[in-house]
Amino acid sequence: VVQRTIPGGPARQSGQIHGGDRIVGVAQGLDGAMEDVVGWRLQDVVDKIRGPKGSVVRLLILPKATGPDGTTREVSLVRKEIKLEDQAAKRYIIDDLPHAPDARIGVLEIPAFYRDFRAESEGSRDFRSTTRDVRRLIGELKDQGVDGILVDLRGNGGGSLTEATALTGLFIDEGPVVQVKDSFGKVEVEKDPDPGVAYTGPLAVLVDRNSASASEIFAGAMQDYGRAIVIGEPTFGKGTVQTLIDLN
Repeated sequence: VVQRTIPGGPARQSGQIHGGDRIVGVAQGLDGAMEDVVGWRLQDVVDKIRGPKGSVVRLLILPKATGPDGTTREVSLVRKEIKLEDQAAKRYIIDDLPHAPDARIGVLEIPAFYRDFRAESEGSRDFRSTTRDVRRLIGELKDQGVDGILVDLRGNGGGSLTEATALTGLFIDEGPVVQVKDSFGKVEVEKDPDPGVAYTGPLAVLVDRNSASASEIFAGAMQDYGRAIVIGEPTFGKGTVQTLIDLN
């Protein structure tokens, strides 16, 4: 079952695959035989879907709306890497609201909490990150005279814990953001790494059921500090932090 599609990914850009759809078949290339994958282990299906950049994979999709006995459809996708730029934070302004005609609301749309760890490890001083991009976008919104900012985290499944902590620091002066307890009971407190505030005006955070992990950390901290009002649905409920360890 497709949980969600990733911003910038071929599935999202195709517009033909949505959360709740079921993948019941996978085929390689333009003319490969369609394999029935119902009942397969998840990782085996994922291995079939993945492949070299630029190659074609065909998926047999059972749309969520049709139910288990509905009609399937075939979707062809060209595999590609998801570029950081496709997941980067964006901004726009909402004017002429029906109940507040004179208000200008700046919206910060954040699809993921990203950080270019490779560029950072190579010593680049200008590596991309959510916090750096949002700081710049806040400056642009302030220059345009917005009366308030809405941080849109709908569909944001999380990402870098470092970025969740740093992004929180743009809106509070100092203090703890989240604490993590490991399997040995050791508690580590993640604190705002940068004293000072990038934006002190009215703030709201928009979430939905797919806002998870780092999104929940940020939204929860904004709520606990009384810094922002949180709007939307109950969030995903991911209360764990994980680290990838390379086993050579």
